[in-house]
Amino acid sequence: MQQGTKRRALLVFLVIAFVVALVATYWPNHRERTQIETYLRQGLRQGAVLLKRDIDRLSPEGQDPGPAVQHLGALGLGCAAPATTTGEWSCVMRRPGDNRMMITIEAAVRVERGLVTETLARISESPR
Repeated sequence: MQQGTKRRALLVFLVIAFVVALVATYWPNHRERTQIETYLRQGLRQGAVLLKRDIDRLSPEGQDPGPAVQHLGALGLGCAAPATTTGEWSCVMRRPGDNRMMITIEAAVRVERGLVTETLARISESPR
């Protein structure tokens, strides 16, 4: 092996590593953040408060639960309808989180005679 080969190889490696790090740092991420990710980035407690606020805005008390349930379905939550006009729309989603945790997003829209009486939202984390 010629003298200085290891030094040149190390120099080439460091230059390539620097270029890769530079590109990774400044290359834009074009993937848009989903609405669920927006809630989760706020934290478990604040995300649930924001989700409840959006549900209340879409279907205020005394109004039709349809817009809120459609919004929850669009977010990816699976919703189960009440058996009668009085009951609870129950919506749930589970997705993997960080550090081998499962995130559970739950929302409920209680109805009486087809009109909203109460809304609930909860985001929790549990081990897989």
